[in-house]
Amino acid sequence: MMFLIALIGIILSAEVKETYLTIYNNNLSGVNQVYLDKCRNGIFETVIKNMPRTIISDSLNLNLPDYLTLKLQSYKNENTDYINHEVSILTKDNSIIKGILYKNDGESYTIRNENGEYVVVLKEYVKYINYGKFDEIDFKNRMINNGVLKLVFDSKKDGDCEFGVNYILNNISWNASYDAYLNDDETKLDINARIVITNNTGYNFKNARVLLVAGDINRVLENISTFKTMSKAMMASSFEDSASEEIKPSQISEFYSYNLPFKNITINDGETLSLDMFSRKGIKFKKLYIYKGQQDMWYFYDNLKSYRYDKNLTANLIFENNKENSMDIPLPAGNVRIYKKNGNFISMVGEDKIKHTAANSKIELTLGRAFDVSGKRIILDHKKVRTNVYRDTIEITLKNEKNEDINVKVKEYLWGNWSIVEASHKYTKIDANNIEFDIKVPKKSSTTIKYIAEYDLNQ
Repeated sequence: MMFLIALIGIILSAEVKETYLTIYNNNLSGVNQVYLDKCRNGIFETVIKNMPRTIISDSLNLNLPDYLTLKLQSYKNENTDYINHEVSILTKDNSIIKGILYKNDGESYTIRNENGEYVVVLKEYVKYINYGKFDEIDFKNRMINNGVLKLVFDSKKDGDCEFGVNYILNNISWNASYDAYLNDDETKLDINARIVITNNTGYNFKNARVLLVAGDINRVLENISTFKTMSKAMMASSFEDSASEEIKPSQISEFYSYNLPFKNITINDGETLSLDMFSRKGIKFKKLYIYKGQQDMWYFYDNLKSYRYDKNLTANLIFENNKENSMDIPLPAGNVRIYKKNGNFISMVGEDKIKHTAANSKIELTLGRAFDVSGKRIILDHKKVRTNVYRDTIEITLKNEKNEDINVKVKEYLWGNWSIVEASHKYTKIDANNIEFDIKVPKKSSTTIKYIAEYDLNQ
């Protein structure tokens, strides 16, 4: 290998020509970049100095033309080539420290300033580092030189050449953000959806093509080669120019991809971009109140006899994500903020988070605790029927002070081998331990539910 290095006649620096980003929800991205270089016939070395600081190093791989053969690939996550060179550091409190870089130990930078003093700056306090004299404009646009990729090629030709560099990196992610607006009589919603991309990689992606993928990708490192192949396959097949203003999904295997309707996009380090995804109006929904008075999921009557019930009901909006309701679109995970106009004010009346939601499914949003409705849950009677078998009489009172009727879903948790001996209202068994009562409570009135449950706690 020493003989090989000795034959290198010139060291070149490659420049990025094209960048393709496949960004996932889980703080991960697959990057495919095309670099332009000047090849030299025979063996030569090229260096890529500006690499993201969050690269997963064992994911680095190349796409080479037939006339190039890779002899050596060396990657350093920390650039130490600037020892004894002039540097400028911008700290997170926007202080500027200038001087000669004396030491870089991976945790901190040691700078010798113009007075001959040594200043130690911890890496966690560094916002940007500029190699060379300080220039404010350059400082704002420069990438942090945290990674250096050195490549030794054997070329069969002189002149311009291109090659691809592919890798996976952390600290870049995207999510959806939804703004939902209630109409005056609270019967319909208008929803505006946005895509939010955040870049904390230490790298400025300039004029990149971007593909967003929604879904929970398995990140077992043993499957890294499969993951790289998937990223490149999506890059090759999914980028098509579209005149549509709406960002529409397309299915890839078990996931959905969202192709941005821009040929190129720039997202710098530390930047968050927000792009409109779609807008839908007149979405019909049902308002439902939920009451879950139980606070203890274990059955010990000595504790339950002085039971502190929860009196609060939560207000929820439920709607169908289907064509009949002006939706019918796979919805990526994200926060939903619900607003309502209040005179000249637009006030937020609730916030919730949805998971990845398929088309033709139901969406439930929790606004928060209701003000004019309340619940009360008490154990009226507790009897021991036989050994480890108990019978409890439960009473639940729902009070509605609103000027309108409300629908309430009462959720109850039952223990052991249970059975309902008697109930004042119809209930639905949800699973082995949960039942629900669907109750309509008239305005300015209250409704009482009473049921007797028998618990067999014998194993």
